[in-house]
Amino acid sequence: MNEFLGLEGKVAVVTGGASGLGQAVARGLVREGARVVLGDVDKAGLERMAAELGGPARVKRTDVTRRDDIAALFALCDEAFGPVEILVTCAGIISSAPLAEMTEAEWDRVLAINTKGTFFCIQEAVKRMIPLKRGRIVTIGSDSVTRGGGRVATAAYTASKGAVVALTRNIARDLLGTGIGVNCVNPGPIDSPMHAPLTPEQRARVTGSIPLGWMAKPEEIANGVLFLVSSRAASFMYGTTLNIDGGTQMGTS
Repeated sequence: MNEFLGLEGKVAVVTGGASGLGQAVARGLVREGARVVLGDVDKAGLERMAAELGGPARVKRTDVTRRDDIAALFALCDEAFGPVEILVTCAGIISSAPLAEMTEAEWDRVLAINTKGTFFCIQEAVKRMIPLKRGRIVTIGSDSVTRGGGRVATAAYTASKGAVVALTRNIARDLLGTGIGVNCVNPGPIDSPMHAPLTPEQRARVTGSIPLGWMAKPEEIANGVLFLVSSRAASFMYGTTLNIDGGTQMGTS
């Protein structure tokens, strides 16, 4: 346990908590003494996480495009541990449909999960955080926002994550003076189930675009998230975006 972070006893909700980055964030929070409620559409993955994490964790199948699912997730948190103090919105999908072939249904699905789901989770969290006069919110963007897409990310994915980055800054401004910290993480490509469908050629192209030369392990991004959810460690971080991208911001040689 890291006393510098001061997360012992905190109550957290993590969406997308059954795999990838959400899973790594959940493990890190429990390791630091927090109690977590995980939401995901992957019920089997959630059950595995519940068995692994034990008493400090609760899980609930949650489709973040459904407001009643989101409300039920936070109600479970209220019942199990009390009002949420930390929210990390890791639920998200990527779409590789080419521009000319992107359907309206696919566009809507990506925006609904990545952007609308993030907004309504934040809305549910702040209802509880404002009376507490404290809280930490971390959203998940993407380095595709600053790169202008590329790799295997399509317009829908990049637009959805660009909206998350802008939304985070706007919500931070709205919540000034409430005691709630709001920040965003822009990860580079993560070696997670989201990227499992990549062909060897696509994987090589993605890896070759990262100056450090490898796709991030989920834990490498989760470490930055844990920093931002700490009101002690990240007390002067507000309304900003932390890029954790293996050097992508400086470009490739």
